[in-house]
Amino acid sequence: MKHLDNISFNTEVLYEKGYNYNGFKQRLYFQKTVMKSNNKNQYFIKSYIINNSSQICQGYIYFYLDANTKTSNFIGAYVKPEYRNSGLASFLTAHWIQFCLNNGYNFLGTNKSQRKPFLLYLLKTYGFEIFDTSFYDMSKNIINICKKEDDNTKYLLFKNPLQAKSFLNSPIAKEDNYQVITDLNEKVHYLDKVILSTPYNMNDMSKAEQKCAVAIKRYRN
Repeated sequence: MKHLDNISFNTEVLYEKGYNYNGFKQRLYFQKTVMKSNNKNQYFIKSYIINNSSQICQGYIYFYLDANTKTSNFIGAYVKPEYRNSGLASFLTAHWIQFCLNNGYNFLGTNKSQRKPFLLYLLKTYGFEIFDTSFYDMSKNIINICKKEDDNTKYLLFKNPLQAKSFLNSPIAKEDNYQVITDLNEKVHYLDKVILSTPYNMNDMSKAEQKCAVAIKRYRN
């Protein structure tokens, strides 16, 4: 891949190949664009599969990079519905982390406006955490991440009922297979907890590296 400074805006540059998705060849592309809301450069890692000589985009993650401070902040992710629940978001996240670590970016975090509870949970599995974990005990905005066995629905248990009502009316809840529950039972199990609109930073590099290796190996040819 070209040096970041030499990448043209809005041009997809081949980043990685040699992967496989359900029998299809898979390639990753890097792209640089400008975020219209703040005029900052943002970067994408996109996944494509090759089907009958055509390249089909499965989804992407996007993030900020600051070469001067060697920091990167995760903005968000999108996976097309037909490719969800296959580990693709985790696979792309692993490449973002690996890219940053390989290029000397020593601070990785999330932007404060992150609105997807399960995406924050995914980042926690890579060693991300809020700066002061005692905040979990004080915050009224805890969201409990839950699941059922063999069920891809994203179950959420909110501490704050008003926040639950607001979330249910959001586009994220309607588009991304979320379901709000009011209690746990023998079928719905607690996984972890997150707080929206709170920065998460990578504070366990060893955990991140181990998780990256597993997520990327899964798609190797």
